[in-house]
Amino acid sequence: MNDLQAGAAAWATWLNSCCNQSEGQPEPLQGPRAVQAVVLGVLSLLVLCGVLFLGGGLLLRVQGLTALLVPERRMSREAEPGGTSRGNDDS
Repeated sequence: MNDLQAGAAAWATWLNSCCNQSEGQPEPLQGPRAVQAVVLGVLSLLVLCGVLFLGGGLLLRVQGLTALLVPERRMSREAEPGGTSRGNDDS
């Protein structure tokens, strides 16, 4: 148990000396982080524009299809015998 305590104490001493050096730690580089942020922002904008472009194209396609189907529905209603009245004819 004495060896275990000595090992733990040695580990704590090494960890304390290693991680608590204020003058030995290099400062993080600000340049690469700024470049990374710019690249990430540009890519995000490209993805957003792509989604909007595809979504807008799909909406236009759906509007075009519905515009084609509306006259067909009107013509099919007018072609039905009896018109659009679907009430009781028993009276």
